[in-house]
Amino acid sequence: MNLYNGKKLRNSGRKVNLPFCLSVAGTEELLTCERVLNIISGKRAVCLGRWGNQEVVVKIFYQSLQINRHMKREVSGIQALLKASIIAPDLLFIGKTKDKVGVLIFEDIHPSIELGKFWNATESVEEKRNLVRKLMVLLAKMHNAGIKHRNLHLNNFLVKNNTIYTIDGTAIKWNKKGRPLKLRDRLKDLSLLFAQFTLPDYFLVCDLYLAYVNESGLDDTKEIFESLQGYIEHWRRWRIRKYIKLNSRKYSEIVCHKSFTRFMLCKKAYYTSAIASFLDNLDKIINDPKSLFLKRGNSSTVIRIKIDNHDLVVKRYNIKNFRHRLRRFFRPTRATHSWQSAHKLLKLGIATPTPVAMLERRFGYFRGRGYFICEYVDGPDVIDFFNDGDLHQKLDVAKRIANIFDNFAIAKISHHDMKGANIIINKGHAVIVDLDGMRMHVSRRRFGHAHNRDKNRFLENWKTAPEVGEMFNKLMG
Repeated sequence: MNLYNGKKLRNSGRKVNLPFCLSVAGTEELLTCERVLNIISGKRAVCLGRWGNQEVVVKIFYQSLQINRHMKREVSGIQALLKASIIAPDLLFIGKTKDKVGVLIFEDIHPSIELGKFWNATESVEEKRNLVRKLMVLLAKMHNAGIKHRNLHLNNFLVKNNTIYTIDGTAIKWNKKGRPLKLRDRLKDLSLLFAQFTLPDYFLVCDLYLAYVNESGLDDTKEIFESLQGYIEHWRRWRIRKYIKLNSRKYSEIVCHKSFTRFMLCKKAYYTSAIASFLDNLDKIINDPKSLFLKRGNSSTVIRIKIDNHDLVVKRYNIKNFRHRLRRFFRPTRATHSWQSAHKLLKLGIATPTPVAMLERRFGYFRGRGYFICEYVDGPDVIDFFNDGDLHQKLDVAKRIANIFDNFAIAKISHHDMKGANIIINKGHAVIVDLDGMRMHVSRRRFGHAHNRDKNRFLENWKTAPEVGEMFNKLMG
């Protein structure tokens, strides 16, 4: 068994040898940590462990000169929750190890699941609605007691037997006089939570907001709800920017190689020696006459290829001529735009092929050709799908496509080329492809024009099938 101290924890970074023990001052019992739940390198860790005969959750604070401050903030937050009768795990022990590492020991809520994991794993809309209604009641109770949660996301709540437990006392900010939060602070808290909903779940917001209003005593006015929607849009954009930035550099899920002549990003789950070799020889493989070509155009070349049992689509964005090269020199390639757009859609809950890698040819700051690689999605395009068979039996798929346009409107997204070939029907669901022209607008006016163009372009697909066009016209308003 590894016996750890503060210095060893700080030097371990994120790689801690499990299980390990801590010698807690004032008690003869060794504290055993068996599984790491979360770790912030050099600062603190949260572990599942054992203290005596009891399974516990341990928060360990070991950042030099900050231990007392972080412990005090955590304990203060938990005490504020208890004072407001908010259910939270029992705090069993407050103390330090013999070398002054801070230790807080909580009861282990078992069996339990993080609310975010429950939300993602549950397909039933009614189950989601009922549970998050309870969260709205809990938030109203917190806000009325003057408590603000500065890190409000679903995984900071545990669910056990339909009871919601609040965790992470560090994120709790409270008014010691117990004064209810101001309207602006309430809306910011709610909007930060609602901004995490995917667009297909966004229709729940109105119902959940009413549950909050009924519990909190807040006035239900159109102006307040419009303010809430403005805050939600702000936080949604902030989350997407942060997510795109994360997936544009090296981190635990992304391999990034940058040199004078190229810039490459690849999902770590796909990055093998075979993929690396493929990325080093893209042009040779794309130009091979034996390749399976999906498109051979002036602006782009698209092939399909299997690597490591992955069925992939590779799109090369060609440089047409010298003038075109000059225009693209200082702008991110369309491959970069496709990579970012795919991550945006997936973050928002809209189906698109999984992005695997992107590569830019460079000469210092100057950009050249771009390459975008994604998973191949099998299925007919939307025109072939609706031209074949009984239209009435395909109404559910048509409704899902109409919902995509509604979701685009919520997030102010325009696709720019909604021809039939860019919507693939896979297992009854619409998958959006060809994202290099996609935009997320700020201006309502510009988005309105772009959205109407998208709808009109989509409806043009049905000139030879007027009954299909009429159906979509009704569904899309």
